[in-house]
Amino acid sequence: MLRNLPYSASGRLRLLIGAALCSQLLVPGLAFADPAYDALIIQARNGNFTPALNQLRQLSTERQTPGQVSDHLVIAGWAGQDAEVLKVYEAQGRNRNLTTQALATVARTYRNQKQWAQAEAVYRQALLREPNNVDLQLGQALTQADGGKANEAVQRLRAMVAAQPNDPNRRMALGYALTRAGLNYDALFEFDQAFTRAGDKPEVVREYIVALQNARLPEPALRLSAKRPGVVDAVTQRRLEGDLAAERVRMAEFATRTEKERYVIADRALQDYDRLISRWSPDATAHGDVVVWRIDRLGALKARARTAEVISEYEALTAEGVQLPTYAVRWVAASYLDQRLPEKAAPLYRQALGAADADVGDHVKDSTALFYALLENDQVDEARAVATQLASTEKPRVELKGLPIGNPNDEWMDAQQLAAQAGTYGADLNASEQTLEDLGNKAPGSIGVRLAQAEMYRARDWPRRAEDSLKETENQSPRDIGVEMSQGFTALDLQEWRQLDLLTDDVVARDPDNRQVQRLKRLRDVHDMAEVRVEAYTGKSFGGGNNQEAGAVSGSRDWGIESVIYTPPIDEDWRVFAGVGYGTADFAEGTGQHRWQRVGVERRTRDMTIEAEVSNHSYGDGAKQGASVSIARDINDHWQYGGSLGYLLNTTPLRALNDGVTANGGSGFIRWRANESREWKLAISPSHFSDGNDRVEALLTGREGVYSSPKVQVELGLEVGASRNSKEDAIYFNPKSDFSVLPTVNVNHVLYHRYETQWSQQFQLGAGTYSQKDYSTGGVGLIGYGQRFRWNDVLEAGANLSLVSRPYDGERERDLRLLLDLTYRF
Repeated sequence: MLRNLPYSASGRLRLLIGAALCSQLLVPGLAFADPAYDALIIQARNGNFTPALNQLRQLSTERQTPGQVSDHLVIAGWAGQDAEVLKVYEAQGRNRNLTTQALATVARTYRNQKQWAQAEAVYRQALLREPNNVDLQLGQALTQADGGKANEAVQRLRAMVAAQPNDPNRRMALGYALTRAGLNYDALFEFDQAFTRAGDKPEVVREYIVALQNARLPEPALRLSAKRPGVVDAVTQRRLEGDLAAERVRMAEFATRTEKERYVIADRALQDYDRLISRWSPDATAHGDVVVWRIDRLGALKARARTAEVISEYEALTAEGVQLPTYAVRWVAASYLDQRLPEKAAPLYRQALGAADADVGDHVKDSTALFYALLENDQVDEARAVATQLASTEKPRVELKGLPIGNPNDEWMDAQQLAAQAGTYGADLNASEQTLEDLGNKAPGSIGVRLAQAEMYRARDWPRRAEDSLKETENQSPRDIGVEMSQGFTALDLQEWRQLDLLTDDVVARDPDNRQVQRLKRLRDVHDMAEVRVEAYTGKSFGGGNNQEAGAVSGSRDWGIESVIYTPPIDEDWRVFAGVGYGTADFAEGTGQHRWQRVGVERRTRDMTIEAEVSNHSYGDGAKQGASVSIARDINDHWQYGGSLGYLLNTTPLRALNDGVTANGGSGFIRWRANESREWKLAISPSHFSDGNDRVEALLTGREGVYSSPKVQVELGLEVGASRNSKEDAIYFNPKSDFSVLPTVNVNHVLYHRYETQWSQQFQLGAGTYSQKDYSTGGVGLIGYGQRFRWNDVLEAGANLSLVSRPYDGERERDLRLLLDLTYRF
């Protein structure tokens, strides 16, 4: 909330002058019949106070009569000599029988000096003499209003206004008391009534303008001030102009009819502030107002999405020693968060929450903002603690007088939703799913809950379920920008490229400065980029039956590399790709080499990805052309199937190629995925080798998440493989049949994470068995370590070093292998 400028001293005393001096100008008689003294009194009444005061000061205390003391008090009051009035009264007049006019002057003077109790006591004394004196009644009520008895003053003045509702002085006095009671809008009504009845009087116009200002209506106040130039002083005028700019800052945060209008009011506020600051900065007397304007201008900059300027101005104010009020601290914190500096935003949100002037109505909003600041600073546990604490402190219902059960509390629902979303971000998706389902049943019309559910569904790898939920929400609010953004992210997961473009273009046109909109646009832009993939490997095998330095399958000292480049999408669905590769290894019979080039096309649509290619292979003493086609099709969020056919398979062992043996064949698979942490896949791959061998391979793989946190994920894996070959005496490893079982434990540990940048390490440990026909069953051991790095959505690279120990043809072999991969989009 923007600050309200306080009353000026003249504004506080103005009503007293109008109410109390009326009686003082009507002194009924003089102290005694002395023509010279009479002349001095007449001069004083005409504004020449000094001669009478000099005469009265020279009179000795013993010789002064009560009438002379009364005259002295009244004339000193006319002259504005408050100190002299109180000195004379306390030394000479306290126990004298003073006139009513003198008592009124003393009471007014005590009030001027903010001695409320003394002023009220003197007013009561005067009213004992003239209980029906309206001016004294008004003075007493105004003193009570100033002295902390505003409610009593309001009650007294309401009775006076009811007795004579057309008296503007009574209306203005009641308005003043209501203002002191904090009832600015009730006060405005009374000043408005006074203005209606006496709008030709400058003092009435002046007070009406101040009342409009106090009621946060600076625009009509400025219009009236323009019609009556000179009625308010320069200080009040400039503060009114500042209040109008502040009002526009508040209005800039409100929803507008269209997104295009959202900056109009903020731009007006910035123009107002720039003009005021430029005009008044050279004036030292206006320094306080200039500081206020600079602070409030931060809100206009934030509403205009100029958050970098907010931070710059905040740091300049802080360097000058300026302490920002709580409402401005929120603006700065939001700007730091917008500029992706959550480590600076979080302390400011904590400051806002703990401030002495913190508004209870802002508690949920500030706690939510703190949650996201901590979350974006990768302090997930702390963020979840904030959400949990908020959800536990908010009450489900708001207690209202006259309603035994109260009304539903929207902030309770917001807090519960935040706590549920904390599970999504904190890798506790099971709890998040259950909580959001419960909230959705309690508030089926809540768009926020629906959006949170859709986000959770996407995190669980259920994009179709998210799509269905969002479609229902769209029927309720078709133009909600949050719904459109969520639909855009879902379309990306579903490979609905045209829908992605339509939604992204629309939300970018409507709200280009929204960070979530920018995120959606960034992912769409990355999708539209070209892509290059590089994979490389190297290894060394130890043991084996043929040669203690040559591996039975991959050889020894083998290495290889393949690079593939994809074009940007063509007509949304298509990409052309081309690649080259090379592999070599040492075998017992010599060194094998394989060079290949391939070119193909890929089509990605909803539920289906198809890829076809032709290739050229150079190996041994020959070169041949190959081709392949593959397809993967989604049935729903859980089931997928696919297959491939290939002529001169890329999976043909290098040892076979080195001997001139090629292979053709295919594969088929079916996959079931329960959610992001549970998956099983079965693949069967028949192939025919050119040496007459027919091979059938089957592979069952599965994984099950057993622990998940923002930093660490642990999965149990299982790999069950079997194969059968028809030919026995092949140069390449070719068992009649075999069967392997390898359970594994896989650990992923995030070392660093900040927005789109992540660095992680992986550990793998496995132990199983391998059975080969005609040979005894042997143990299989696996240990591996790797690291992965992702940067800015366009770069991902990884390395993995593993050691596998297993038997081949009854002989144990150890294979040390390093795998590298890189994906880059440009």
